[in-house]
Amino acid sequence: MRNDMKEERMKVLDLLAEGKITAEETLSLLDRLHPTSEGHRFVSDETAEQIEEKFQRFAKSAETFAKEFGQKASDLYKDAQPRIKKASQTVLEKTATLVDEIAKSLHETIDNAKKRAEEECCEGEDCTCDKDDTPKPN
Repeated sequence: MRNDMKEERMKVLDLLAEGKITAEETLSLLDRLHPTSEGHRFVSDETAEQIEEKFQRFAKSAETFAKEFGQKASDLYKDAQPRIKKASQTVLEKTATLVDEIAKSLHETIDNAKKRAEEECCEGEDCTCDKDDTPKPN
Protein backbone atom coordinates (compact mmCIF):
# COMPACT_ATOMS: atom_id res chain seq x y z
CA MET A 1 0.00 0.00 0.00
CA ARG A 2 2.80 2.40 0.94
CA ASN A 3 4.59 1.62 -2.32
CA ASP A 4 1.39 2.33 -4.29
CA MET A 5 1.13 5.77 -2.66
CA LYS A 6 4.74 6.50 -3.55
CA GLU A 7 4.12 5.52 -7.18
CA GLU A 8 1.01 7.71 -7.31
CA ARG A 9 2.95 10.68 -5.93
CA MET A 10 5.71 10.09 -8.48
CA LYS A 11 3.14 10.06 -11.29
CA VAL A 12 1.77 13.38 -10.07
CA LEU A 13 5.29 14.85 -9.92
CA ASP A 14 6.00 13.54 -13.41
CA LEU A 15 2.90 15.35 -14.67
CA LEU A 16 4.26 18.54 -13.13
CA ALA A 17 7.70 17.99 -14.67
CA GLU A 18 6.09 17.44 -18.09
CA GLY A 19 4.17 20.70 -17.69
CA LYS A 20 0.81 18.95 -17.89
CA ILE A 21 -0.33 20.33 -14.52
CA THR A 22 0.57 23.39 -12.45
CA ALA A 23 2.29 23.40 -9.08
CA GLU A 24 -1.04 24.27 -7.44
CA GLU A 25 -2.75 21.31 -9.10
CA THR A 26 0.17 19.12 -8.05
CA LEU A 27 -0.18 20.16 -4.43
CA SER A 28 -3.92 19.61 -4.52
CA LEU A 29 -3.45 16.09 -5.91
CA LEU A 30 -0.71 15.31 -3.38
CA ASP A 31 -2.97 16.51 -0.57
CA ARG A 32 -5.73 14.18 -1.75
CA LEU A 33 -3.32 11.26 -2.06
CA HIS A 34 -1.63 11.84 1.27
CA PRO A 35 -3.57 14.06 3.66
CA THR A 36 -1.83 14.83 6.95
CA SER A 37 -3.30 13.49 10.15
CA GLU A 38 -4.20 17.05 11.19
CA GLY A 39 -6.10 17.67 7.96
CA HIS A 40 -3.62 20.35 6.83
CA ARG A 41 -2.45 20.76 3.31
CA PHE A 42 0.81 19.19 2.17
CA VAL A 43 2.18 22.75 1.81
CA SER A 44 0.68 26.17 2.31
CA ASP A 45 -0.87 28.24 -0.46
CA GLU A 46 2.04 30.66 -0.15
CA THR A 47 4.55 27.85 -0.65
CA ALA A 48 2.53 26.55 -3.58
CA GLU A 49 2.66 29.99 -5.20
CA GLN A 50 6.41 30.17 -4.64
CA ILE A 51 6.85 26.74 -6.22
CA GLU A 52 4.69 27.75 -9.17
CA GLU A 53 6.65 30.99 -9.60
CA LYS A 54 10.00 29.18 -9.51
CA PHE A 55 8.74 26.58 -11.94
CA GLN A 56 7.52 29.28 -14.34
CA ARG A 57 10.89 31.08 -14.13
CA PHE A 58 12.67 27.80 -14.80
CA ALA A 59 10.41 27.06 -17.77
CA LYS A 60 11.02 30.54 -19.20
CA SER A 61 14.78 30.14 -18.66
CA ALA A 62 14.75 26.76 -20.39
CA GLU A 63 12.79 28.21 -23.31
CA THR A 64 15.22 31.13 -23.65
CA PHE A 65 18.18 28.77 -23.50
CA ALA A 66 16.65 26.53 -26.18
CA LYS A 67 16.01 29.49 -28.50
CA GLU A 68 19.54 30.86 -28.01
CA PHE A 69 21.07 27.42 -28.49
CA GLY A 70 19.05 26.90 -31.67
CA GLN A 71 20.14 30.28 -33.03
CA LYS A 72 23.80 29.60 -32.22
CA ALA A 73 23.61 26.17 -33.85
CA SER A 74 22.04 27.73 -36.94
CA ASP A 75 24.72 30.44 -37.06
CA LEU A 76 27.46 27.83 -36.67
CA TYR A 77 26.00 25.81 -39.54
CA LYS A 78 25.74 28.91 -41.76
CA ASP A 79 29.35 29.82 -40.90
CA ALA A 80 30.68 26.30 -41.48
CA GLN A 81 28.76 25.56 -44.66
CA PRO A 82 30.97 27.60 -47.06
CA ARG A 83 34.11 26.24 -45.40
CA ILE A 84 32.90 22.67 -45.75
CA LYS A 85 31.97 23.31 -49.39
CA LYS A 86 35.41 24.81 -50.11
CA ALA A 87 37.19 21.91 -48.35
CA SER A 88 35.11 19.40 -50.33
CA GLN A 89 35.96 21.16 -53.60
CA THR A 90 39.67 21.14 -52.70
CA VAL A 91 39.57 17.42 -51.88
CA LEU A 92 37.76 16.76 -55.18
CA GLU A 93 40.31 18.76 -57.19
CA LYS A 94 43.30 17.10 -55.50
CA THR A 95 41.75 13.67 -55.99
CA ALA A 96 41.19 14.39 -59.70
CA THR A 97 44.81 15.57 -60.04
CA LEU A 98 46.08 12.46 -58.28
CA VAL A 99 43.97 10.18 -60.50
CA ASP A 100 45.33 11.96 -63.60
CA GLU A 101 48.92 11.51 -62.38
CA ILE A 102 48.32 7.82 -61.65
CA ALA A 103 46.75 7.32 -65.10
CA LYS A 104 49.67 9.10 -66.79
CA SER A 105 52.17 7.00 -64.84
CA LEU A 106 50.36 3.79 -65.76
CA HIS A 107 50.32 4.74 -69.45
CA GLU A 108 54.05 5.50 -69.33
CA THR A 109 54.72 2.19 -67.58
CA ILE A 110 52.67 0.28 -70.15
CA ASP A 111 54.37 2.10 -73.05
CA ASN A 112 57.81 1.38 -71.58
CA ALA A 113 56.90 -2.28 -71.06
CA LYS A 114 55.76 -2.53 -74.70
CA LYS A 115 59.00 -0.93 -75.92
CA ARG A 116 61.12 -3.33 -73.84
CA ALA A 117 59.10 -6.29 -75.09
CA GLU A 118 59.59 -5.16 -78.70
CA GLU A 119 63.29 -4.62 -78.17
CA GLU A 120 63.72 -8.02 -76.54
CA CYS A 121 61.62 -9.73 -79.20
CA CYS A 122 63.45 -8.33 -82.16
CA GLU A 123 66.98 -8.45 -80.75
CA GLY A 124 69.30 -10.40 -83.08
CA GLU A 125 66.56 -12.38 -84.78
CA ASP A 126 64.37 -12.11 -87.78
CA CYS A 127 61.29 -10.79 -86.03
CA THR A 128 57.84 -11.01 -87.46
CA CYS A 129 56.18 -9.13 -84.63
CA ASP A 130 53.80 -6.31 -85.26
CA LYS A 131 55.09 -3.31 -83.36
CA ASP A 132 51.60 -2.30 -82.25
CA ASP A 133 50.55 -5.75 -81.09
CA THR A 134 51.93 -8.47 -78.89
CA PRO A 135 55.09 -10.08 -80.34
CA LYS A 136 54.43 -13.10 -82.58
CA PRO A 137 56.82 -16.03 -82.56
CA ASN A 138 58.63 -17.07 -85.82
